[in-house]
Amino acid sequence: MDAAIETIAEVGLTRASNAAIAARAQVSPGLINYHFGSRQGLIDQMRATIQQRVDEAMQPVEADDSYASALEGMLRRFATYCLDNLPAMLVLTQFTRHQQTGGQTEDAERVEGLAELRSFIIEGQRCGQFRSTDARLVASVLMNAMTDLPREIRDRGTTDRAVFERDWPMLFVDGIAVTRERGSDHGDG
Repeated sequence: MDAAIETIAEVGLTRASNAAIAARAQVSPGLINYHFGSRQGLIDQMRATIQQRVDEAMQPVEADDSYASALEGMLRRFATYCLDNLPAMLVLTQFTRHQQTGGQTEDAERVEGLAELRSFIIEGQRCGQFRSTDARLVASVLMNAMTDLPREIRDRGTTDRAVFERDWPMLFVDGIAVTRERGSDHGDG
């Protein structure tokens, strides 16, 4: 699995052959078909594994005691996961751009993710913690930003983690949270 992630991150999904993946893993190409049934089986399993790890990394924690802190925490945990697992996240980004990877299509996954984000934003609005704004638009902007973050990290480098772990989440939290002052670093004002 790691060899497949590294190979796809390096050469791209369409150019990552079973032979290239097997060479990196130092195994016979036939083992890929034996363990996963086919290249598509490997891709499906890899996609599911990466997505499961991302979902686990973004789970709420006790400190997420308000909608604003929950949004900030989720986005910060996502950024940290991207920073610490950049090859896998670049591969996941490629999967969302190639519908031939099997499983759910990008559209179905996107619709599901947008619905979850939109519901969360609407709940925060109902509780008076998020501004009254178009929840569907905010969810779409967040989803696009999350899809683009791995490439931004790759292009900029991981040397300034604070930009991604602190500043990036606050762009969105400060944009919709009622309790946060615009322009403050952490909304404590």
